[in-house]
Amino acid sequence: MALLAACVWGALLGGCGTAEPPPGGATAPTTGAVEAWDVDDYATELVDLTNAARAERGLRPLDESPCARQAALERAAALVGAEELEHAPLAPVIDACAPRTTAAENLVSSAAGPADVVDAWLGSAGHRANIVDPGLTELGIGCVRNDGELLCSQVFLGP
Repeated sequence: MALLAACVWGALLGGCGTAEPPPGGATAPTTGAVEAWDVDDYATELVDLTNAARAERGLRPLDESPCARQAALERAAALVGAEELEHAPLAPVIDACAPRTTAAENLVSSAAGPADVVDAWLGSAGHRANIVDPGLTELGIGCVRNDGELLCSQVFLGP
């Protein structure tokens, strides 16, 4: 069972596995009037932009998964108030979304707009790998407000 993960914390983006994230990465802009965004609209825009990035690379769009979306919402809510974004194990997501056997996650907490977030993810090897992995076929994104930013979990599933 493959478990893939990548994370974003604060405005700093860097790929990570299930352990500590490596230093470095791209800086995400912190503009976008995040207060004006409805969290569901923001998540929908992240889905659309993620699928547009896949289409540019000749990949089929990810199907929206209610199970992955629920998992993403729970994972984002669990991180509210955390000093650093840390991944929880993905095995419970796979169990909840059976018969899926693969899961991956990107995280972000930012005041940037959705286009800036997806651009930053694409500029980070670990995040980009999740977005363009042809073995991942489903997606759910959940966002919550967190101290003037939006904290989002992007959960990918595969067969």
